[in-house]
Amino acid sequence: MQQFNAYQLVIFLGVINGIILLASLASLPRRFKRPTIFLGFFILGYTMYVANWTIFASIAYHYQVPPFWVPSLYFLSALAYFFTQSITHAPDRFTTKDRIYFLPGILDTIYQLVKWLKAVVEGRGYYFPLDDRTEFFIYEGIGIIFATICMVNMYRLVQRSELKKNLTYRFYKFAFFYLVFVLVRWMGLYTVDFFKPSLLSFKLQFIYWAMDLACFFFLGYRNLVAPGKYSSRLATQNKEGNQSEKLVSILKADKMFLNPELSRRDLALKLEITEEKVSAILNDELDTTFYLLVNQLRVDESKKLLDDGAANTLTMEAIARQSGFKSKTTFYKFFKKSFATNPRDYLNAMA
Repeated sequence: MQQFNAYQLVIFLGVINGIILLASLASLPRRFKRPTIFLGFFILGYTMYVANWTIFASIAYHYQVPPFWVPSLYFLSALAYFFTQSITHAPDRFTTKDRIYFLPGILDTIYQLVKWLKAVVEGRGYYFPLDDRTEFFIYEGIGIIFATICMVNMYRLVQRSELKKNLTYRFYKFAFFYLVFVLVRWMGLYTVDFFKPSLLSFKLQFIYWAMDLACFFFLGYRNLVAPGKYSSRLATQNKEGNQSEKLVSILKADKMFLNPELSRRDLALKLEITEEKVSAILNDELDTTFYLLVNQLRVDESKKLLDDGAANTLTMEAIARQSGFKSKTTFYKFFKKSFATNPRDYLNAMA
């Protein structure tokens, strides 16, 4: 930990590589972005976790300042879960239940920040954040428990999806089982460190870290080179015809979008397909989401009402409700997004 060496140089290059890979994955078309963004953040998060042990501690030691432990460990399990979720059924947006997965990482961030600020205020010099054995085992132990919970839920997602029926399943199966391998190895090293720490060494840990980074970078660049081949959205496509035309025609003909409580499930039941296939059609064939498409149809309906003089007898709130919007705020937001002006100014311009 006291000198910058070849091992740390490799990890440093891994961090730089992770940043470049994340930026590259983020530049992919939006229909591939959700799974690749999670994968990119996972890879970068893992390199930052390794850098905590190998690089940041050495820099802090060199300058004799309190090191800041980058809170990444608890985020990794959540990111792995959301990556799996995005390649199995691709939800349009996070639910309250989903956000809970980020809670351990957020609490860890607050803990590490308070701990670091306290050390700075006290004028404390260099110390290694996890030198305290009790703190180390509690910190890593909670990480293992949380990772196990996420892994179980990841397995359930894969088992329920149609991904396993597609050839790309082999690729994701490799990714999933490598994550399981990392978790099992982590548990093993944790147990050995608890009972016989003398059996472990930094060089052995470095071999594991280097192997993990090589594997994760392979997954990342494979997605970058051929995102369509490894996209879950292709895995759930309906091959019986162009479903997008049918989906849009049903929304318009039946005016389902006028229902403020309309959900993706309602549309799936109407089309007699799964919610996963609805998301696949929207993302792959229409390059949009359920939320954006439905609100765009509502905006078009509101414009027709305004053009027909509905504002002479109805308030803006009433027009919003008749168009399917739950609130005037959402109505104004999407109207301005479509026409670069709000409904009131649009009417004034027509006068």
